[in-house]
Amino acid sequence: MVSPLKRQREAILAKQQAVETPQAETVNTDSLHIKLIEFEEDRQDMRRRFNARADREAYKRDVLIPKYQPLADVYLNSGERYQNPIFSTVIVWLFDIGDLNTAIEWCFKAIEMDLPTPDFIRRDWPSFCADQVLEWAEKQSERGQSVEPYFSQVFGKIQNDWRLHEEVNAKWFKFAGLSLLRDDEGKPRAAAVGDIEMLEKAKALLVEANNQYDKIGVGTMLTKIDQRISALKTGKNL
Repeated sequence: MVSPLKRQREAILAKQQAVETPQAETVNTDSLHIKLIEFEEDRQDMRRRFNARADREAYKRDVLIPKYQPLADVYLNSGERYQNPIFSTVIVWLFDIGDLNTAIEWCFKAIEMDLPTPDFIRRDWPSFCADQVLEWAEKQSERGQSVEPYFSQVFGKIQNDWRLHEEVNAKWFKFAGLSLLRDDEGKPRAAAVGDIEMLEKAKALLVEANNQYDKIGVGTMLTKIDQRISALKTGKNL
């Protein structure tokens, strides 16, 4: 009777053999197979040992990423283009632990190389990156901390390069617009802004959010922005 672990190893080997391309002929495939088996065993061991998200993140940061990031880095620097579960999974782990500098850089490279996301991620890289960075930016904003440079790096891609679901786009434009209206406590409030040009920029972003997805919920804020602009132009204080 074949054990579950042996079947898992055979599946990993078969999958890797199926996706390897002629460009990867210089890679020591036997060594890569062994590393992939060990990698999958380590990943499954983490899932068995830790239930809490915080514990898994700590284990990724302290154990798994130091072990496997150098292998991912070697693959990236090799110039080869083939599906590498270690590289793709390390990108996800880097997002998980908040290392956005490397995570975004490597994610952009994965997109350029037309690599798939890991099997356990049911989104493409642009959608995954957009979701991860926006979630991080929202938390940063709530704490009154800067979202740069990472927000602008990804927002530029969303505006110019990536074709995402309209609701995802709308969330980004909404966040960008509301960010221009935040008061000293980090709350978006049109009345706190005394610069008409800034209000107009915020309005344009929120209008685009609504154009992308009309259920995004910016109508009330757009009304308040118009009221604030009118008040500033007439000298009234709202």
